[in-house]
Amino acid sequence: TLFTSSIFAQKLEVKYQELMIVDKNDFKKSMKFESSTSSKLPSGFEDQVYKSMTEPKDYLLTIFDNESYYKKEEKISNNQSTGGFSISFSTSGAGEGLYKNIETKQYITNVSSFDKAFTIKDQLKNYDWKLSRETKKILGFDVKKATATVDSTTIIAWYAPSLAVKNGPGKYDGLPGLILETESQDSKDKMNGKTVIRVIEVKEVPDLKKIDKPKEKNVVTNDEFKKVMDAQSEKFKKMRSEGVDRKD
Repeated sequence: TLFTSSIFAQKLEVKYQELMIVDKNDFKKSMKFESSTSSKLPSGFEDQVYKSMTEPKDYLLTIFDNESYYKKEEKISNNQSTGGFSISFSTSGAGEGLYKNIETKQYITNVSSFDKAFTIKDQLKNYDWKLSRETKKILGFDVKKATATVDSTTIIAWYAPSLAVKNGPGKYDGLPGLILETESQDSKDKMNGKTVIRVIEVKEVPDLKKIDKPKEKNVVTNDEFKKVMDAQSEKFKKMRSEGVDRKD
């Protein structure tokens, strides 16, 4: 597709593939569970978690002017034998779908935790992008390199100035062009390895419908949701330890 009009460039469907690159041995060493001999993990659990973490996941970013929606595209699994458990991992923070408004710098995502639904409504990060002169081509687009550091995580992004949209996959934004590829790694968290998000298709959709905001329920900020998760996790650990420690 030729992108000759900046008007159409504001209405896009962009497909990405998210990939987590983790060394299997490092992962197994760092995967520690607080489990007693009476509550052993299912056979093959570590292999199942590793497989779920590292298999490529497809996402669709729909862009309508300053608004966008980033959602995982579900694949039909042919794997019938899961050993009675299933695990799903995503590093994009998209939950059940991620709504962004890059003008107001707000994001909204619906998530589920311990069978309870929440809406996380918060402000996007202001990435302190360092622009580089380094260039390459992705899907025929000339892209430029930018880097940013958030806490202990280093992010490398490649953006296309010809696509005049300050947007990108997940919660990434703020560059003078659509972000087509990212690579991020937390220097303190070896277990999660490196996350790479690569574009696989960019499509203009002139008749794209306006994006609807997600329906809100139990609205919390990102920090509030983390506190809920921590509290639930502590409660779960306590229940398990009390169940194991009882001698009656």
